[in-house]
Amino acid sequence: MIDIIHIYHSFLVGKSEERPPNNEKFHASGSGSCYRKQFYSYYDYPSDDKDDKSLRILDLGTTVHKRIQESLNQWWKETNGRTINPNSIGKTEILEIENMYIEDKISIPSLNLEGSYDIGVSTSDNDFYLWDIKTAAAYKWTTMFGRKANRVAGSSDNYKLQLGTYALGIEHKYAPNKVHMYLLWYNKNTSMMREQIIAPEWVTKAYEYWADVNDILAQYGKNFEDSEVLMPGISPGSPFADWECKYCQYSSICPTTVNK
Repeated sequence: MIDIIHIYHSFLVGKSEERPPNNEKFHASGSGSCYRKQFYSYYDYPSDDKDDKSLRILDLGTTVHKRIQESLNQWWKETNGRTINPNSIGKTEILEIENMYIEDKISIPSLNLEGSYDIGVSTSDNDFYLWDIKTAAAYKWTTMFGRKANRVAGSSDNYKLQLGTYALGIEHKYAPNKVHMYLLWYNKNTSMMREQIIAPEWVTKAYEYWADVNDILAQYGKNFEDSEVLMPGISPGSPFADWECKYCQYSSICPTTVNK
C-alpha cells in the first residue's frame, strides 16, 4: 500500500523549498521578531528543517487563507462591491468599494522592507480596510478571547505590529485618508471566527520597530554576529520573549542558551 502520510510530507517539503531568496530585504511577516533572527533572515542564512507536524500546521493555515480569499473574490464578482458601512452609527449607509486586493505586495525602500497582506479594500471616499488572517489553536484563542482570568496581555502584539507594517506599506503605495485595521481569527479546534479591531497606534509602533532594525543594519551590517547589541539572551530584543527561541528556524546556528 502507498504511504500517504509520507507522500504528503514530501509534498510539503517540496513546497517549502520553493521559497525565493530574501535578496537582503526584511519581511513584514517578521514584524516584532527577535532582532538577531531578522538578520539571519535578511542575509539568507540557512534555516533549520521543519518537522512534519510543523509543515502540516502551516499548510492548514495556508488552506484557511485561500478559502477565505476565494470567497471574497466570488463575493466581489457577484455584488460589485456594495456593502454596509461598518462605521455608520444609527443609520444604514452603503459603502462603495473601489478595489479589492488579495495578497497585494507592499514595499518600503527606506526601511528595506517588503511583504504582502491578506485582504485589502479601498473605498470611494479613499479609506482603506485591511485584514490579516490568523489561525489559532485553542490555547492561543483562550489568551485573547477566553475568560478574563485566562487572557494574556500582549499575546498578539507581534500580529498587531505586522498589521501596522502592512498599513505603512499601504500608506506608501496608495496614500489613503485612513487605514482601518483588523485581525481575522480562525480557531482551528472549533472553527469559530472573530474579527478584532486594531488601534491606529500600531502603525507608529511598527515604524519604530523597523527603524530600530534599520539602525542596527546601518551600524553593523554583515558583522551583526559580532555586535554586542545582538547578544542572545542578554541584549534587549534578542530575543524579545523566551518562547521565540523555542520556535526559531535559526536555533541550530544561534548561540543563544534560552530554551536550550
